[in-house]
Amino acid sequence: MSLIDEVITRWEEYLTKMDSSITEFIGLPNFKEIYKNLFEAIQSRELRISFKKEIKIPLIEIFAGREYESILKKIDDIHHDLLKSRVFIALHMHAGDGNVHTNIPVNSDSYEMMQEAKRAVVRVMALAKNLDGVISGEHGIGITKMEFLDESTINTFADYKSKVDPNGHFNKGKLLPGSGLQNAYTPSFGLLEQESIIMEESAIGEIADSISDCMRCGKCKPDCSTHIPKANLLYSPRNKILATSLLIEAFLYEEQTRRGISLKHFDEFNDVADHCTVCHKCLNPCPVNIDYGDVSIAMRNFLREQGKKHFNAGTSLAMTYLNLKDPVTIKLMRKMMVDVGYRVQRIGYSFLKKIRAIDYFKRTPPPTVGKPSVVSQVIHFMNRPMPKNMPTRTSRGLLGIEDDKIVPVIRNTNKIDENSDAVFYFPGCGSERLFSQVGLATQAMLYEVGTITVLPPGYLCCGYPQSSSGNHDKGQEITSENRVQFHRIANTLNYLDIKTVIVSCGTCMDQLQKYEFEKIFPGCRLLDIHEYLMEKNVKMDGVNGQQYMYHDPCHTPMKTYSAVEVTNTLMGEDIPLNERCCGESGTFAVSRPDIASQVKMRKQEEIEKGIKNLPKAIDEKLPVKILTSCPSCLQGLARYGDDTNTTADYIVVELAKNNLGDQWLEQYVEKATNGGIEKILL
Repeated sequence: MSLIDEVITRWEEYLTKMDSSITEFIGLPNFKEIYKNLFEAIQSRELRISFKKEIKIPLIEIFAGREYESILKKIDDIHHDLLKSRVFIALHMHAGDGNVHTNIPVNSDSYEMMQEAKRAVVRVMALAKNLDGVISGEHGIGITKMEFLDESTINTFADYKSKVDPNGHFNKGKLLPGSGLQNAYTPSFGLLEQESIIMEESAIGEIADSISDCMRCGKCKPDCSTHIPKANLLYSPRNKILATSLLIEAFLYEEQTRRGISLKHFDEFNDVADHCTVCHKCLNPCPVNIDYGDVSIAMRNFLREQGKKHFNAGTSLAMTYLNLKDPVTIKLMRKMMVDVGYRVQRIGYSFLKKIRAIDYFKRTPPPTVGKPSVVSQVIHFMNRPMPKNMPTRTSRGLLGIEDDKIVPVIRNTNKIDENSDAVFYFPGCGSERLFSQVGLATQAMLYEVGTITVLPPGYLCCGYPQSSSGNHDKGQEITSENRVQFHRIANTLNYLDIKTVIVSCGTCMDQLQKYEFEKIFPGCRLLDIHEYLMEKNVKMDGVNGQQYMYHDPCHTPMKTYSAVEVTNTLMGEDIPLNERCCGESGTFAVSRPDIASQVKMRKQEEIEKGIKNLPKAIDEKLPVKILTSCPSCLQGLARYGDDTNTTADYIVVELAKNNLGDQWLEQYVEKATNGGIEKILL
């Protein structure tokens, strides 16, 4: 005990003599003269107060030996608890305005620490008043400060709040008579380590960590697809991060108090996760690199694992279709969804248009807070018609290559030689099952430039739609199966020396970047079809009687070159870029048509503004076509035709029409099926 008593006596002497001259205290007249007193020497660490050197090391020497290990461990545990319970007062100051924020981090599961923090608050408030300061706050007075305010100040604020917020929407109950720490509850993150009742701690913890660095700066708002000031101000990434943080706190509170997590909180979690097109555009302006698209995917996956994700018939139907591989089932389901479903939707649109039931929803879409009604969802889904003149068959069906045991190799024998490129083309669901003309146009242009094209066997999906909708397990399963399949193809066709993997869809590009194709086809690269054709010097001659705009997808497939540069080069003229999300976003327009209506309203305004900036379109009344490079965007843009008098198409389809003739599709299918396809057994 003599060691402990000696150290305690010395440390207490330091504490009581902080203002003493250091030379007098230590008795060294030549001690560093720059330290005028003891406090300054301790603060600069010239004079060290060390538990490790002064107590721990001597104790280890005293309690040497295996029989004393338990004592040393207990000492370490006590020291750890003391370190964990130290109260610090953190100050955040604003240069120039004298505003000081005071934060005191505490472990809310430690009663002693909470009480010590309370005493520290009292000292801080007293000091502020003694310095002729005012207890206030930049973002509103906190509940901790309520007891230090006089009645006049509280009543003045209450009177003002009743005028500007009579219904109590903002900070309900806060800063009013009766509010304060006595009714506050702070979730204990220390307690969470010991309890896990319903939630998977790792999943909710990862979501919390991914948004913890948010600075609330709001730079993400202008780029967010679902932040539509005219319709809804609540769902910018910043606001969704705030909402997510509050919901996580609610989860923690209910878990720690053993009340059981309210289903309402899961409903709110669904609502926040639904308000995201997963465009990832919030990442670029974010100073701390938060991608709320990834956060939304994690939230959807968490809800699915908890069995609390809202069922959506449209999403479920779409995912079922994309997961199918059997040609007969795909044909039947396509008939039901596209041929019949689209026709029924267009009939519904025509009816609602005649009775003027959709104009208001299109021009002034209402806010989307909470779960929408079925009736409103139907009206929103019907407010713009689905595309007409859809292809009647898939690209594989037309070419007769639906067998999943066969690898099709397409070549133009009149144009290939020993130096011809060999590419692996992954068409994806949109370019193969839905808009088959896109996949065929891609193949036709590759055929025309003398490129050997290898297709995957059978119908495959990249896995992105499944992952983005919250089914991470299914997305990973598809990715793994595809990678194994592609390795087998690479081994079978190693004589072709494939150096380029071609895609015609942005989401496929994003997903395939995770496939590590450079390990499958050594030295290969991933390239969009339009970038590849630009490298091959393909372009259109000037087109008369037509004006163009270009819509760059949120998931742009053009990663190697600028999308605008590629478009302008291929089209042989400057094509203006038309901004904003089209509102289709995969299954987004089907799963949440009410939110999509807001996004589409903003896109329609952008299209109309773009048309006005096309001088020929006004002066000569030329038709306007919006080009894109995403199957989902192609569908989305086609739905604006009735309102904006525009049409939509793919760049590669437009190239095929102009360079190969109006009958390009029929001619290519005939050439390919008559000796242009080599079928290799996998």
